[in-house]
Amino acid sequence: MSAVVERLINLLAFLLDSDRPVTAPRIRQKVAGYGNRSDQAFHRMFERDKDSLRRLGISMELQPTDAWEVEWGYVIPDENYRTIDPGLTEEERTALALAVHMVRSGGWPAGSDALLKLGGARFVESGTPVGADLGLGSSMLGLVFESVLDRAMLRFVYRGRSRTLAPYGMRHQRGHWYFAGAEPGHPDGARTYRLDRATEMEVVGPPGAFERPQDFSARDILSSLPWEQGSKQSVARVRWDPDVAWWAENRFPDARVVDRGPEGSMVMDIPYSVKDSFIELILDMDDAAVILDPPDLRAEIVRRVREDP
Repeated sequence: MSAVVERLINLLAFLLDSDRPVTAPRIRQKVAGYGNRSDQAFHRMFERDKDSLRRLGISMELQPTDAWEVEWGYVIPDENYRTIDPGLTEEERTALALAVHMVRSGGWPAGSDALLKLGGARFVESGTPVGADLGLGSSMLGLVFESVLDRAMLRFVYRGRSRTLAPYGMRHQRGHWYFAGAEPGHPDGARTYRLDRATEMEVVGPPGAFERPQDFSARDILSSLPWEQGSKQSVARVRWDPDVAWWAENRFPDARVVDRGPEGSMVMDIPYSVKDSFIELILDMDDAAVILDPPDLRAEIVRRVREDP
């Protein structure tokens, strides 16, 4: 994502600094981020960038580079870029400044330069931001974003295993980015992955490699529990240590408590649909959760722990 944003800024700066229309080959040659690409890749990337700017309210126009109109180039007219004064009141500017102060992008507070252009705001102190970290520092975020837009397959390593995914969508929640999609060979619904746990990520194959289901909703999929997203349900018996038993009882409202130990431990029968997602949950708990049944699920946990010490 950072590479996409940087390229858009470079493109904007180049066009705004030009005193005449600039052709696409010239943009490809001069704007950082477009070099070393095939013709097809450049045109695809350039069209996406134009769409991104258009969604931001900045439209690029084609104009002739000379009086004979032999060659055409791109310009950004001033009226398509200049900020219109929205007429914010002092209270509205202060509320906007507070929102900027509370949100971080990649661990850093959002810049205050834009607020100054809107007239600034009083009574908002600078310093360490609090609130949401949007996690934009990951170099893989842009890859997932582009693959979702292009409908291109993703290949990555997750929990020590190589995965290939048709990414349908992504969402930020609870301080982390998640992405979801269909994995070949697993017909039990969309599968969910946490971005910061994926490594060696790359886009494989051409754009348009799959069709996103019309009823797919990243909000619905990523707001639900990932191990409950399949259609076929099974039940796992899990023992929870005393330190996390309270958490498990709140996390699994549909589970049945089988036993409570005198020291505070708890055994529960937990329904699940997606085996891999449920296993990853148990692995995240380290030694605080132990699968007791069924035997094949327990054996799979043991195998993965031995393979990824």
